[in-house]
Amino acid sequence: MSASRILRVPNRIEELAGVSEAVETLGREEAWAPDVSYGVVLALEELATNVVRHGGEEEGASEIEIEVVSTDEEVRVEVRDKGKPFDPFREAPAPNIDAALEDRKIGGLGVHIVKALMDEAFYRREGGRNHVTMVKRRS
Repeated sequence: MSASRILRVPNRIEELAGVSEAVETLGREEAWAPDVSYGVVLALEELATNVVRHGGEEEGASEIEIEVVSTDEEVRVEVRDKGKPFDPFREAPAPNIDAALEDRKIGGLGVHIVKALMDEAFYRREGGRNHVTMVKRRS
């Protein structure tokens, strides 16, 4: 069984709830295990939020395109945006997860969360857009 969705939303924080709902619906339709659904939705929320907050474009100035492909073996999510070139897996500072809670700054864990939840995650710049691909195996 295979299903896919392409979602296009303005790069506004308030638009991201609809993306999460659409992906959760696809997960129910495709009978994703709870840990797969949780991981995919949370990782996608983290990446999409980073695009809006740090992409270098004014909120609402462009779209974020999200493609989700679900097969029996995996869920593949690609997030595409026209923000400034940025490879989050090489350029985002690594958080100090060993520091005491009171010594940590707020935020900065998004990429760490994506890496922890997904089986694969990688970046490429193509056609003037950032492409971040995440893969979560279903077994």
